[in-house]
Amino acid sequence: MIKIDKDLVDPVVEPSSEKAHRITRAAVSGIPVLGGAMVEAFNALIEPPMARRRSIWMAQVTEAINDLYEKGIITEENLQTNEQFFTTLVQASNAAMRNHQEEKISAYRNIVLNSALPGAPSDTLQQLFLNLIDSCTLLHIVLLKLFQGPQEWAAANSHQFPNWTMGSISHVIENAYPQLKNQKAIYELVWSELYRSGLFNTEGLNTTMSENDMFGKRTTALGDQFISFISSPNL
Repeated sequence: MIKIDKDLVDPVVEPSSEKAHRITRAAVSGIPVLGGAMVEAFNALIEPPMARRRSIWMAQVTEAINDLYEKGIITEENLQTNEQFFTTLVQASNAAMRNHQEEKISAYRNIVLNSALPGAPSDTLQQLFLNLIDSCTLLHIVLLKLFQGPQEWAAANSHQFPNWTMGSISHVIENAYPQLKNQKAIYELVWSELYRSGLFNTEGLNTTMSENDMFGKRTTALGDQFISFISSPNL
């Protein structure tokens, strides 16, 4: 199997941010006297970070795809004829160029990988999930993963919840992430967005309930699919 040569990888498309840089550079260069100096200053400020983002992103995707080749999970021929994969790759690449948070960039990388695998979600679901992750903050992702199973999350993150008799979902959130104690309005807004998107099955956070109910699973089947699609594939 011929693997992709990372040294030959170019960006799939020109990111809108890079296009803006090119247009602005052309405009600035037309300014008499100061044009050349301003272009150099602009290049020094903008171009290195964009080039670095592009190089890191393409290297990550290339390594991951080569790993799928080596494991025999996909072939070059599979990808060359997979229009759905290429559509997802282009959209994810554009979005990754606009982000600096490693967690979201990792989510886009996982989306590309999962779209290449046999049994990938339908075109409709992939587009829906791409739109969702583009509008998500890290807090959206954090809450989804926490309430896919709070007890399982605690075990995976070496976290010990108190022995509550009664409480609410808000208690679970603030105990898992103490930094959110003074940000109730923010996490309530994020929760409501996840509920309206059909990813959570519970609307309110402040209803008093038993400890067993506090640790109940809140993600819907669609929410579970979304988490799986943005997570590293289990190969």
